[in-house]
Amino acid sequence: MAESSDRESSFHSRDGMDCPAAESCMQKFRLYETRSMFYMIGRDKSRTYWRVLKIDRLDPSELNVREDSTTYTERECSDLLRRIHEGNKSTGGLKFVTTCYGIVGFIKFLGPYYMLLITKRREIGAICGHTVYAISKSEMIPLPNSTVRSAIANSRDENRSLLGNYMESLILGLLSLKNRSSL
Repeated sequence: MAESSDRESSFHSRDGMDCPAAESCMQKFRLYETRSMFYMIGRDKSRTYWRVLKIDRLDPSELNVREDSTTYTERECSDLLRRIHEGNKSTGGLKFVTTCYGIVGFIKFLGPYYMLLITKRREIGAICGHTVYAISKSEMIPLPNSTVRSAIANSRDENRSLLGNYMESLILGLLSLKNRSSL
């Protein structure tokens, strides 16, 4: 894996060519899921470079996130998704979850981790020619698959579950900027 200073200056494509960091800034993402993994597929503004982030769904107590070091073309990324779907057909295949503009972060309450996503944005200005956005809508997605989540839910008492639901609502409310009249 490249050192962080190397990663900021360039990414390496399959053919070994360097991709300048300015061109590899991911602008839009699509989240897919299999029973065992989430796949966050990001692309740059010109749809030239595609990157993949893999998020494990089977271990509710650990956050396992890996960035694929390969920079893909659109066709290579489509082929990768097709192969992932084919390889996971016995457990439901690959399913589209949502389109988003970024990951706010990951949070853990009393149980499993949740992923906080920016699902809607609005332009509010520019700084030195770079667009600045506000978050208009967000989504909180539990990382474990439904089978793992039900096992966790069955092992917890009701009060802990209610606290988790309250905290989820609180975080989503804090992230929502819809009701704010000014920034």
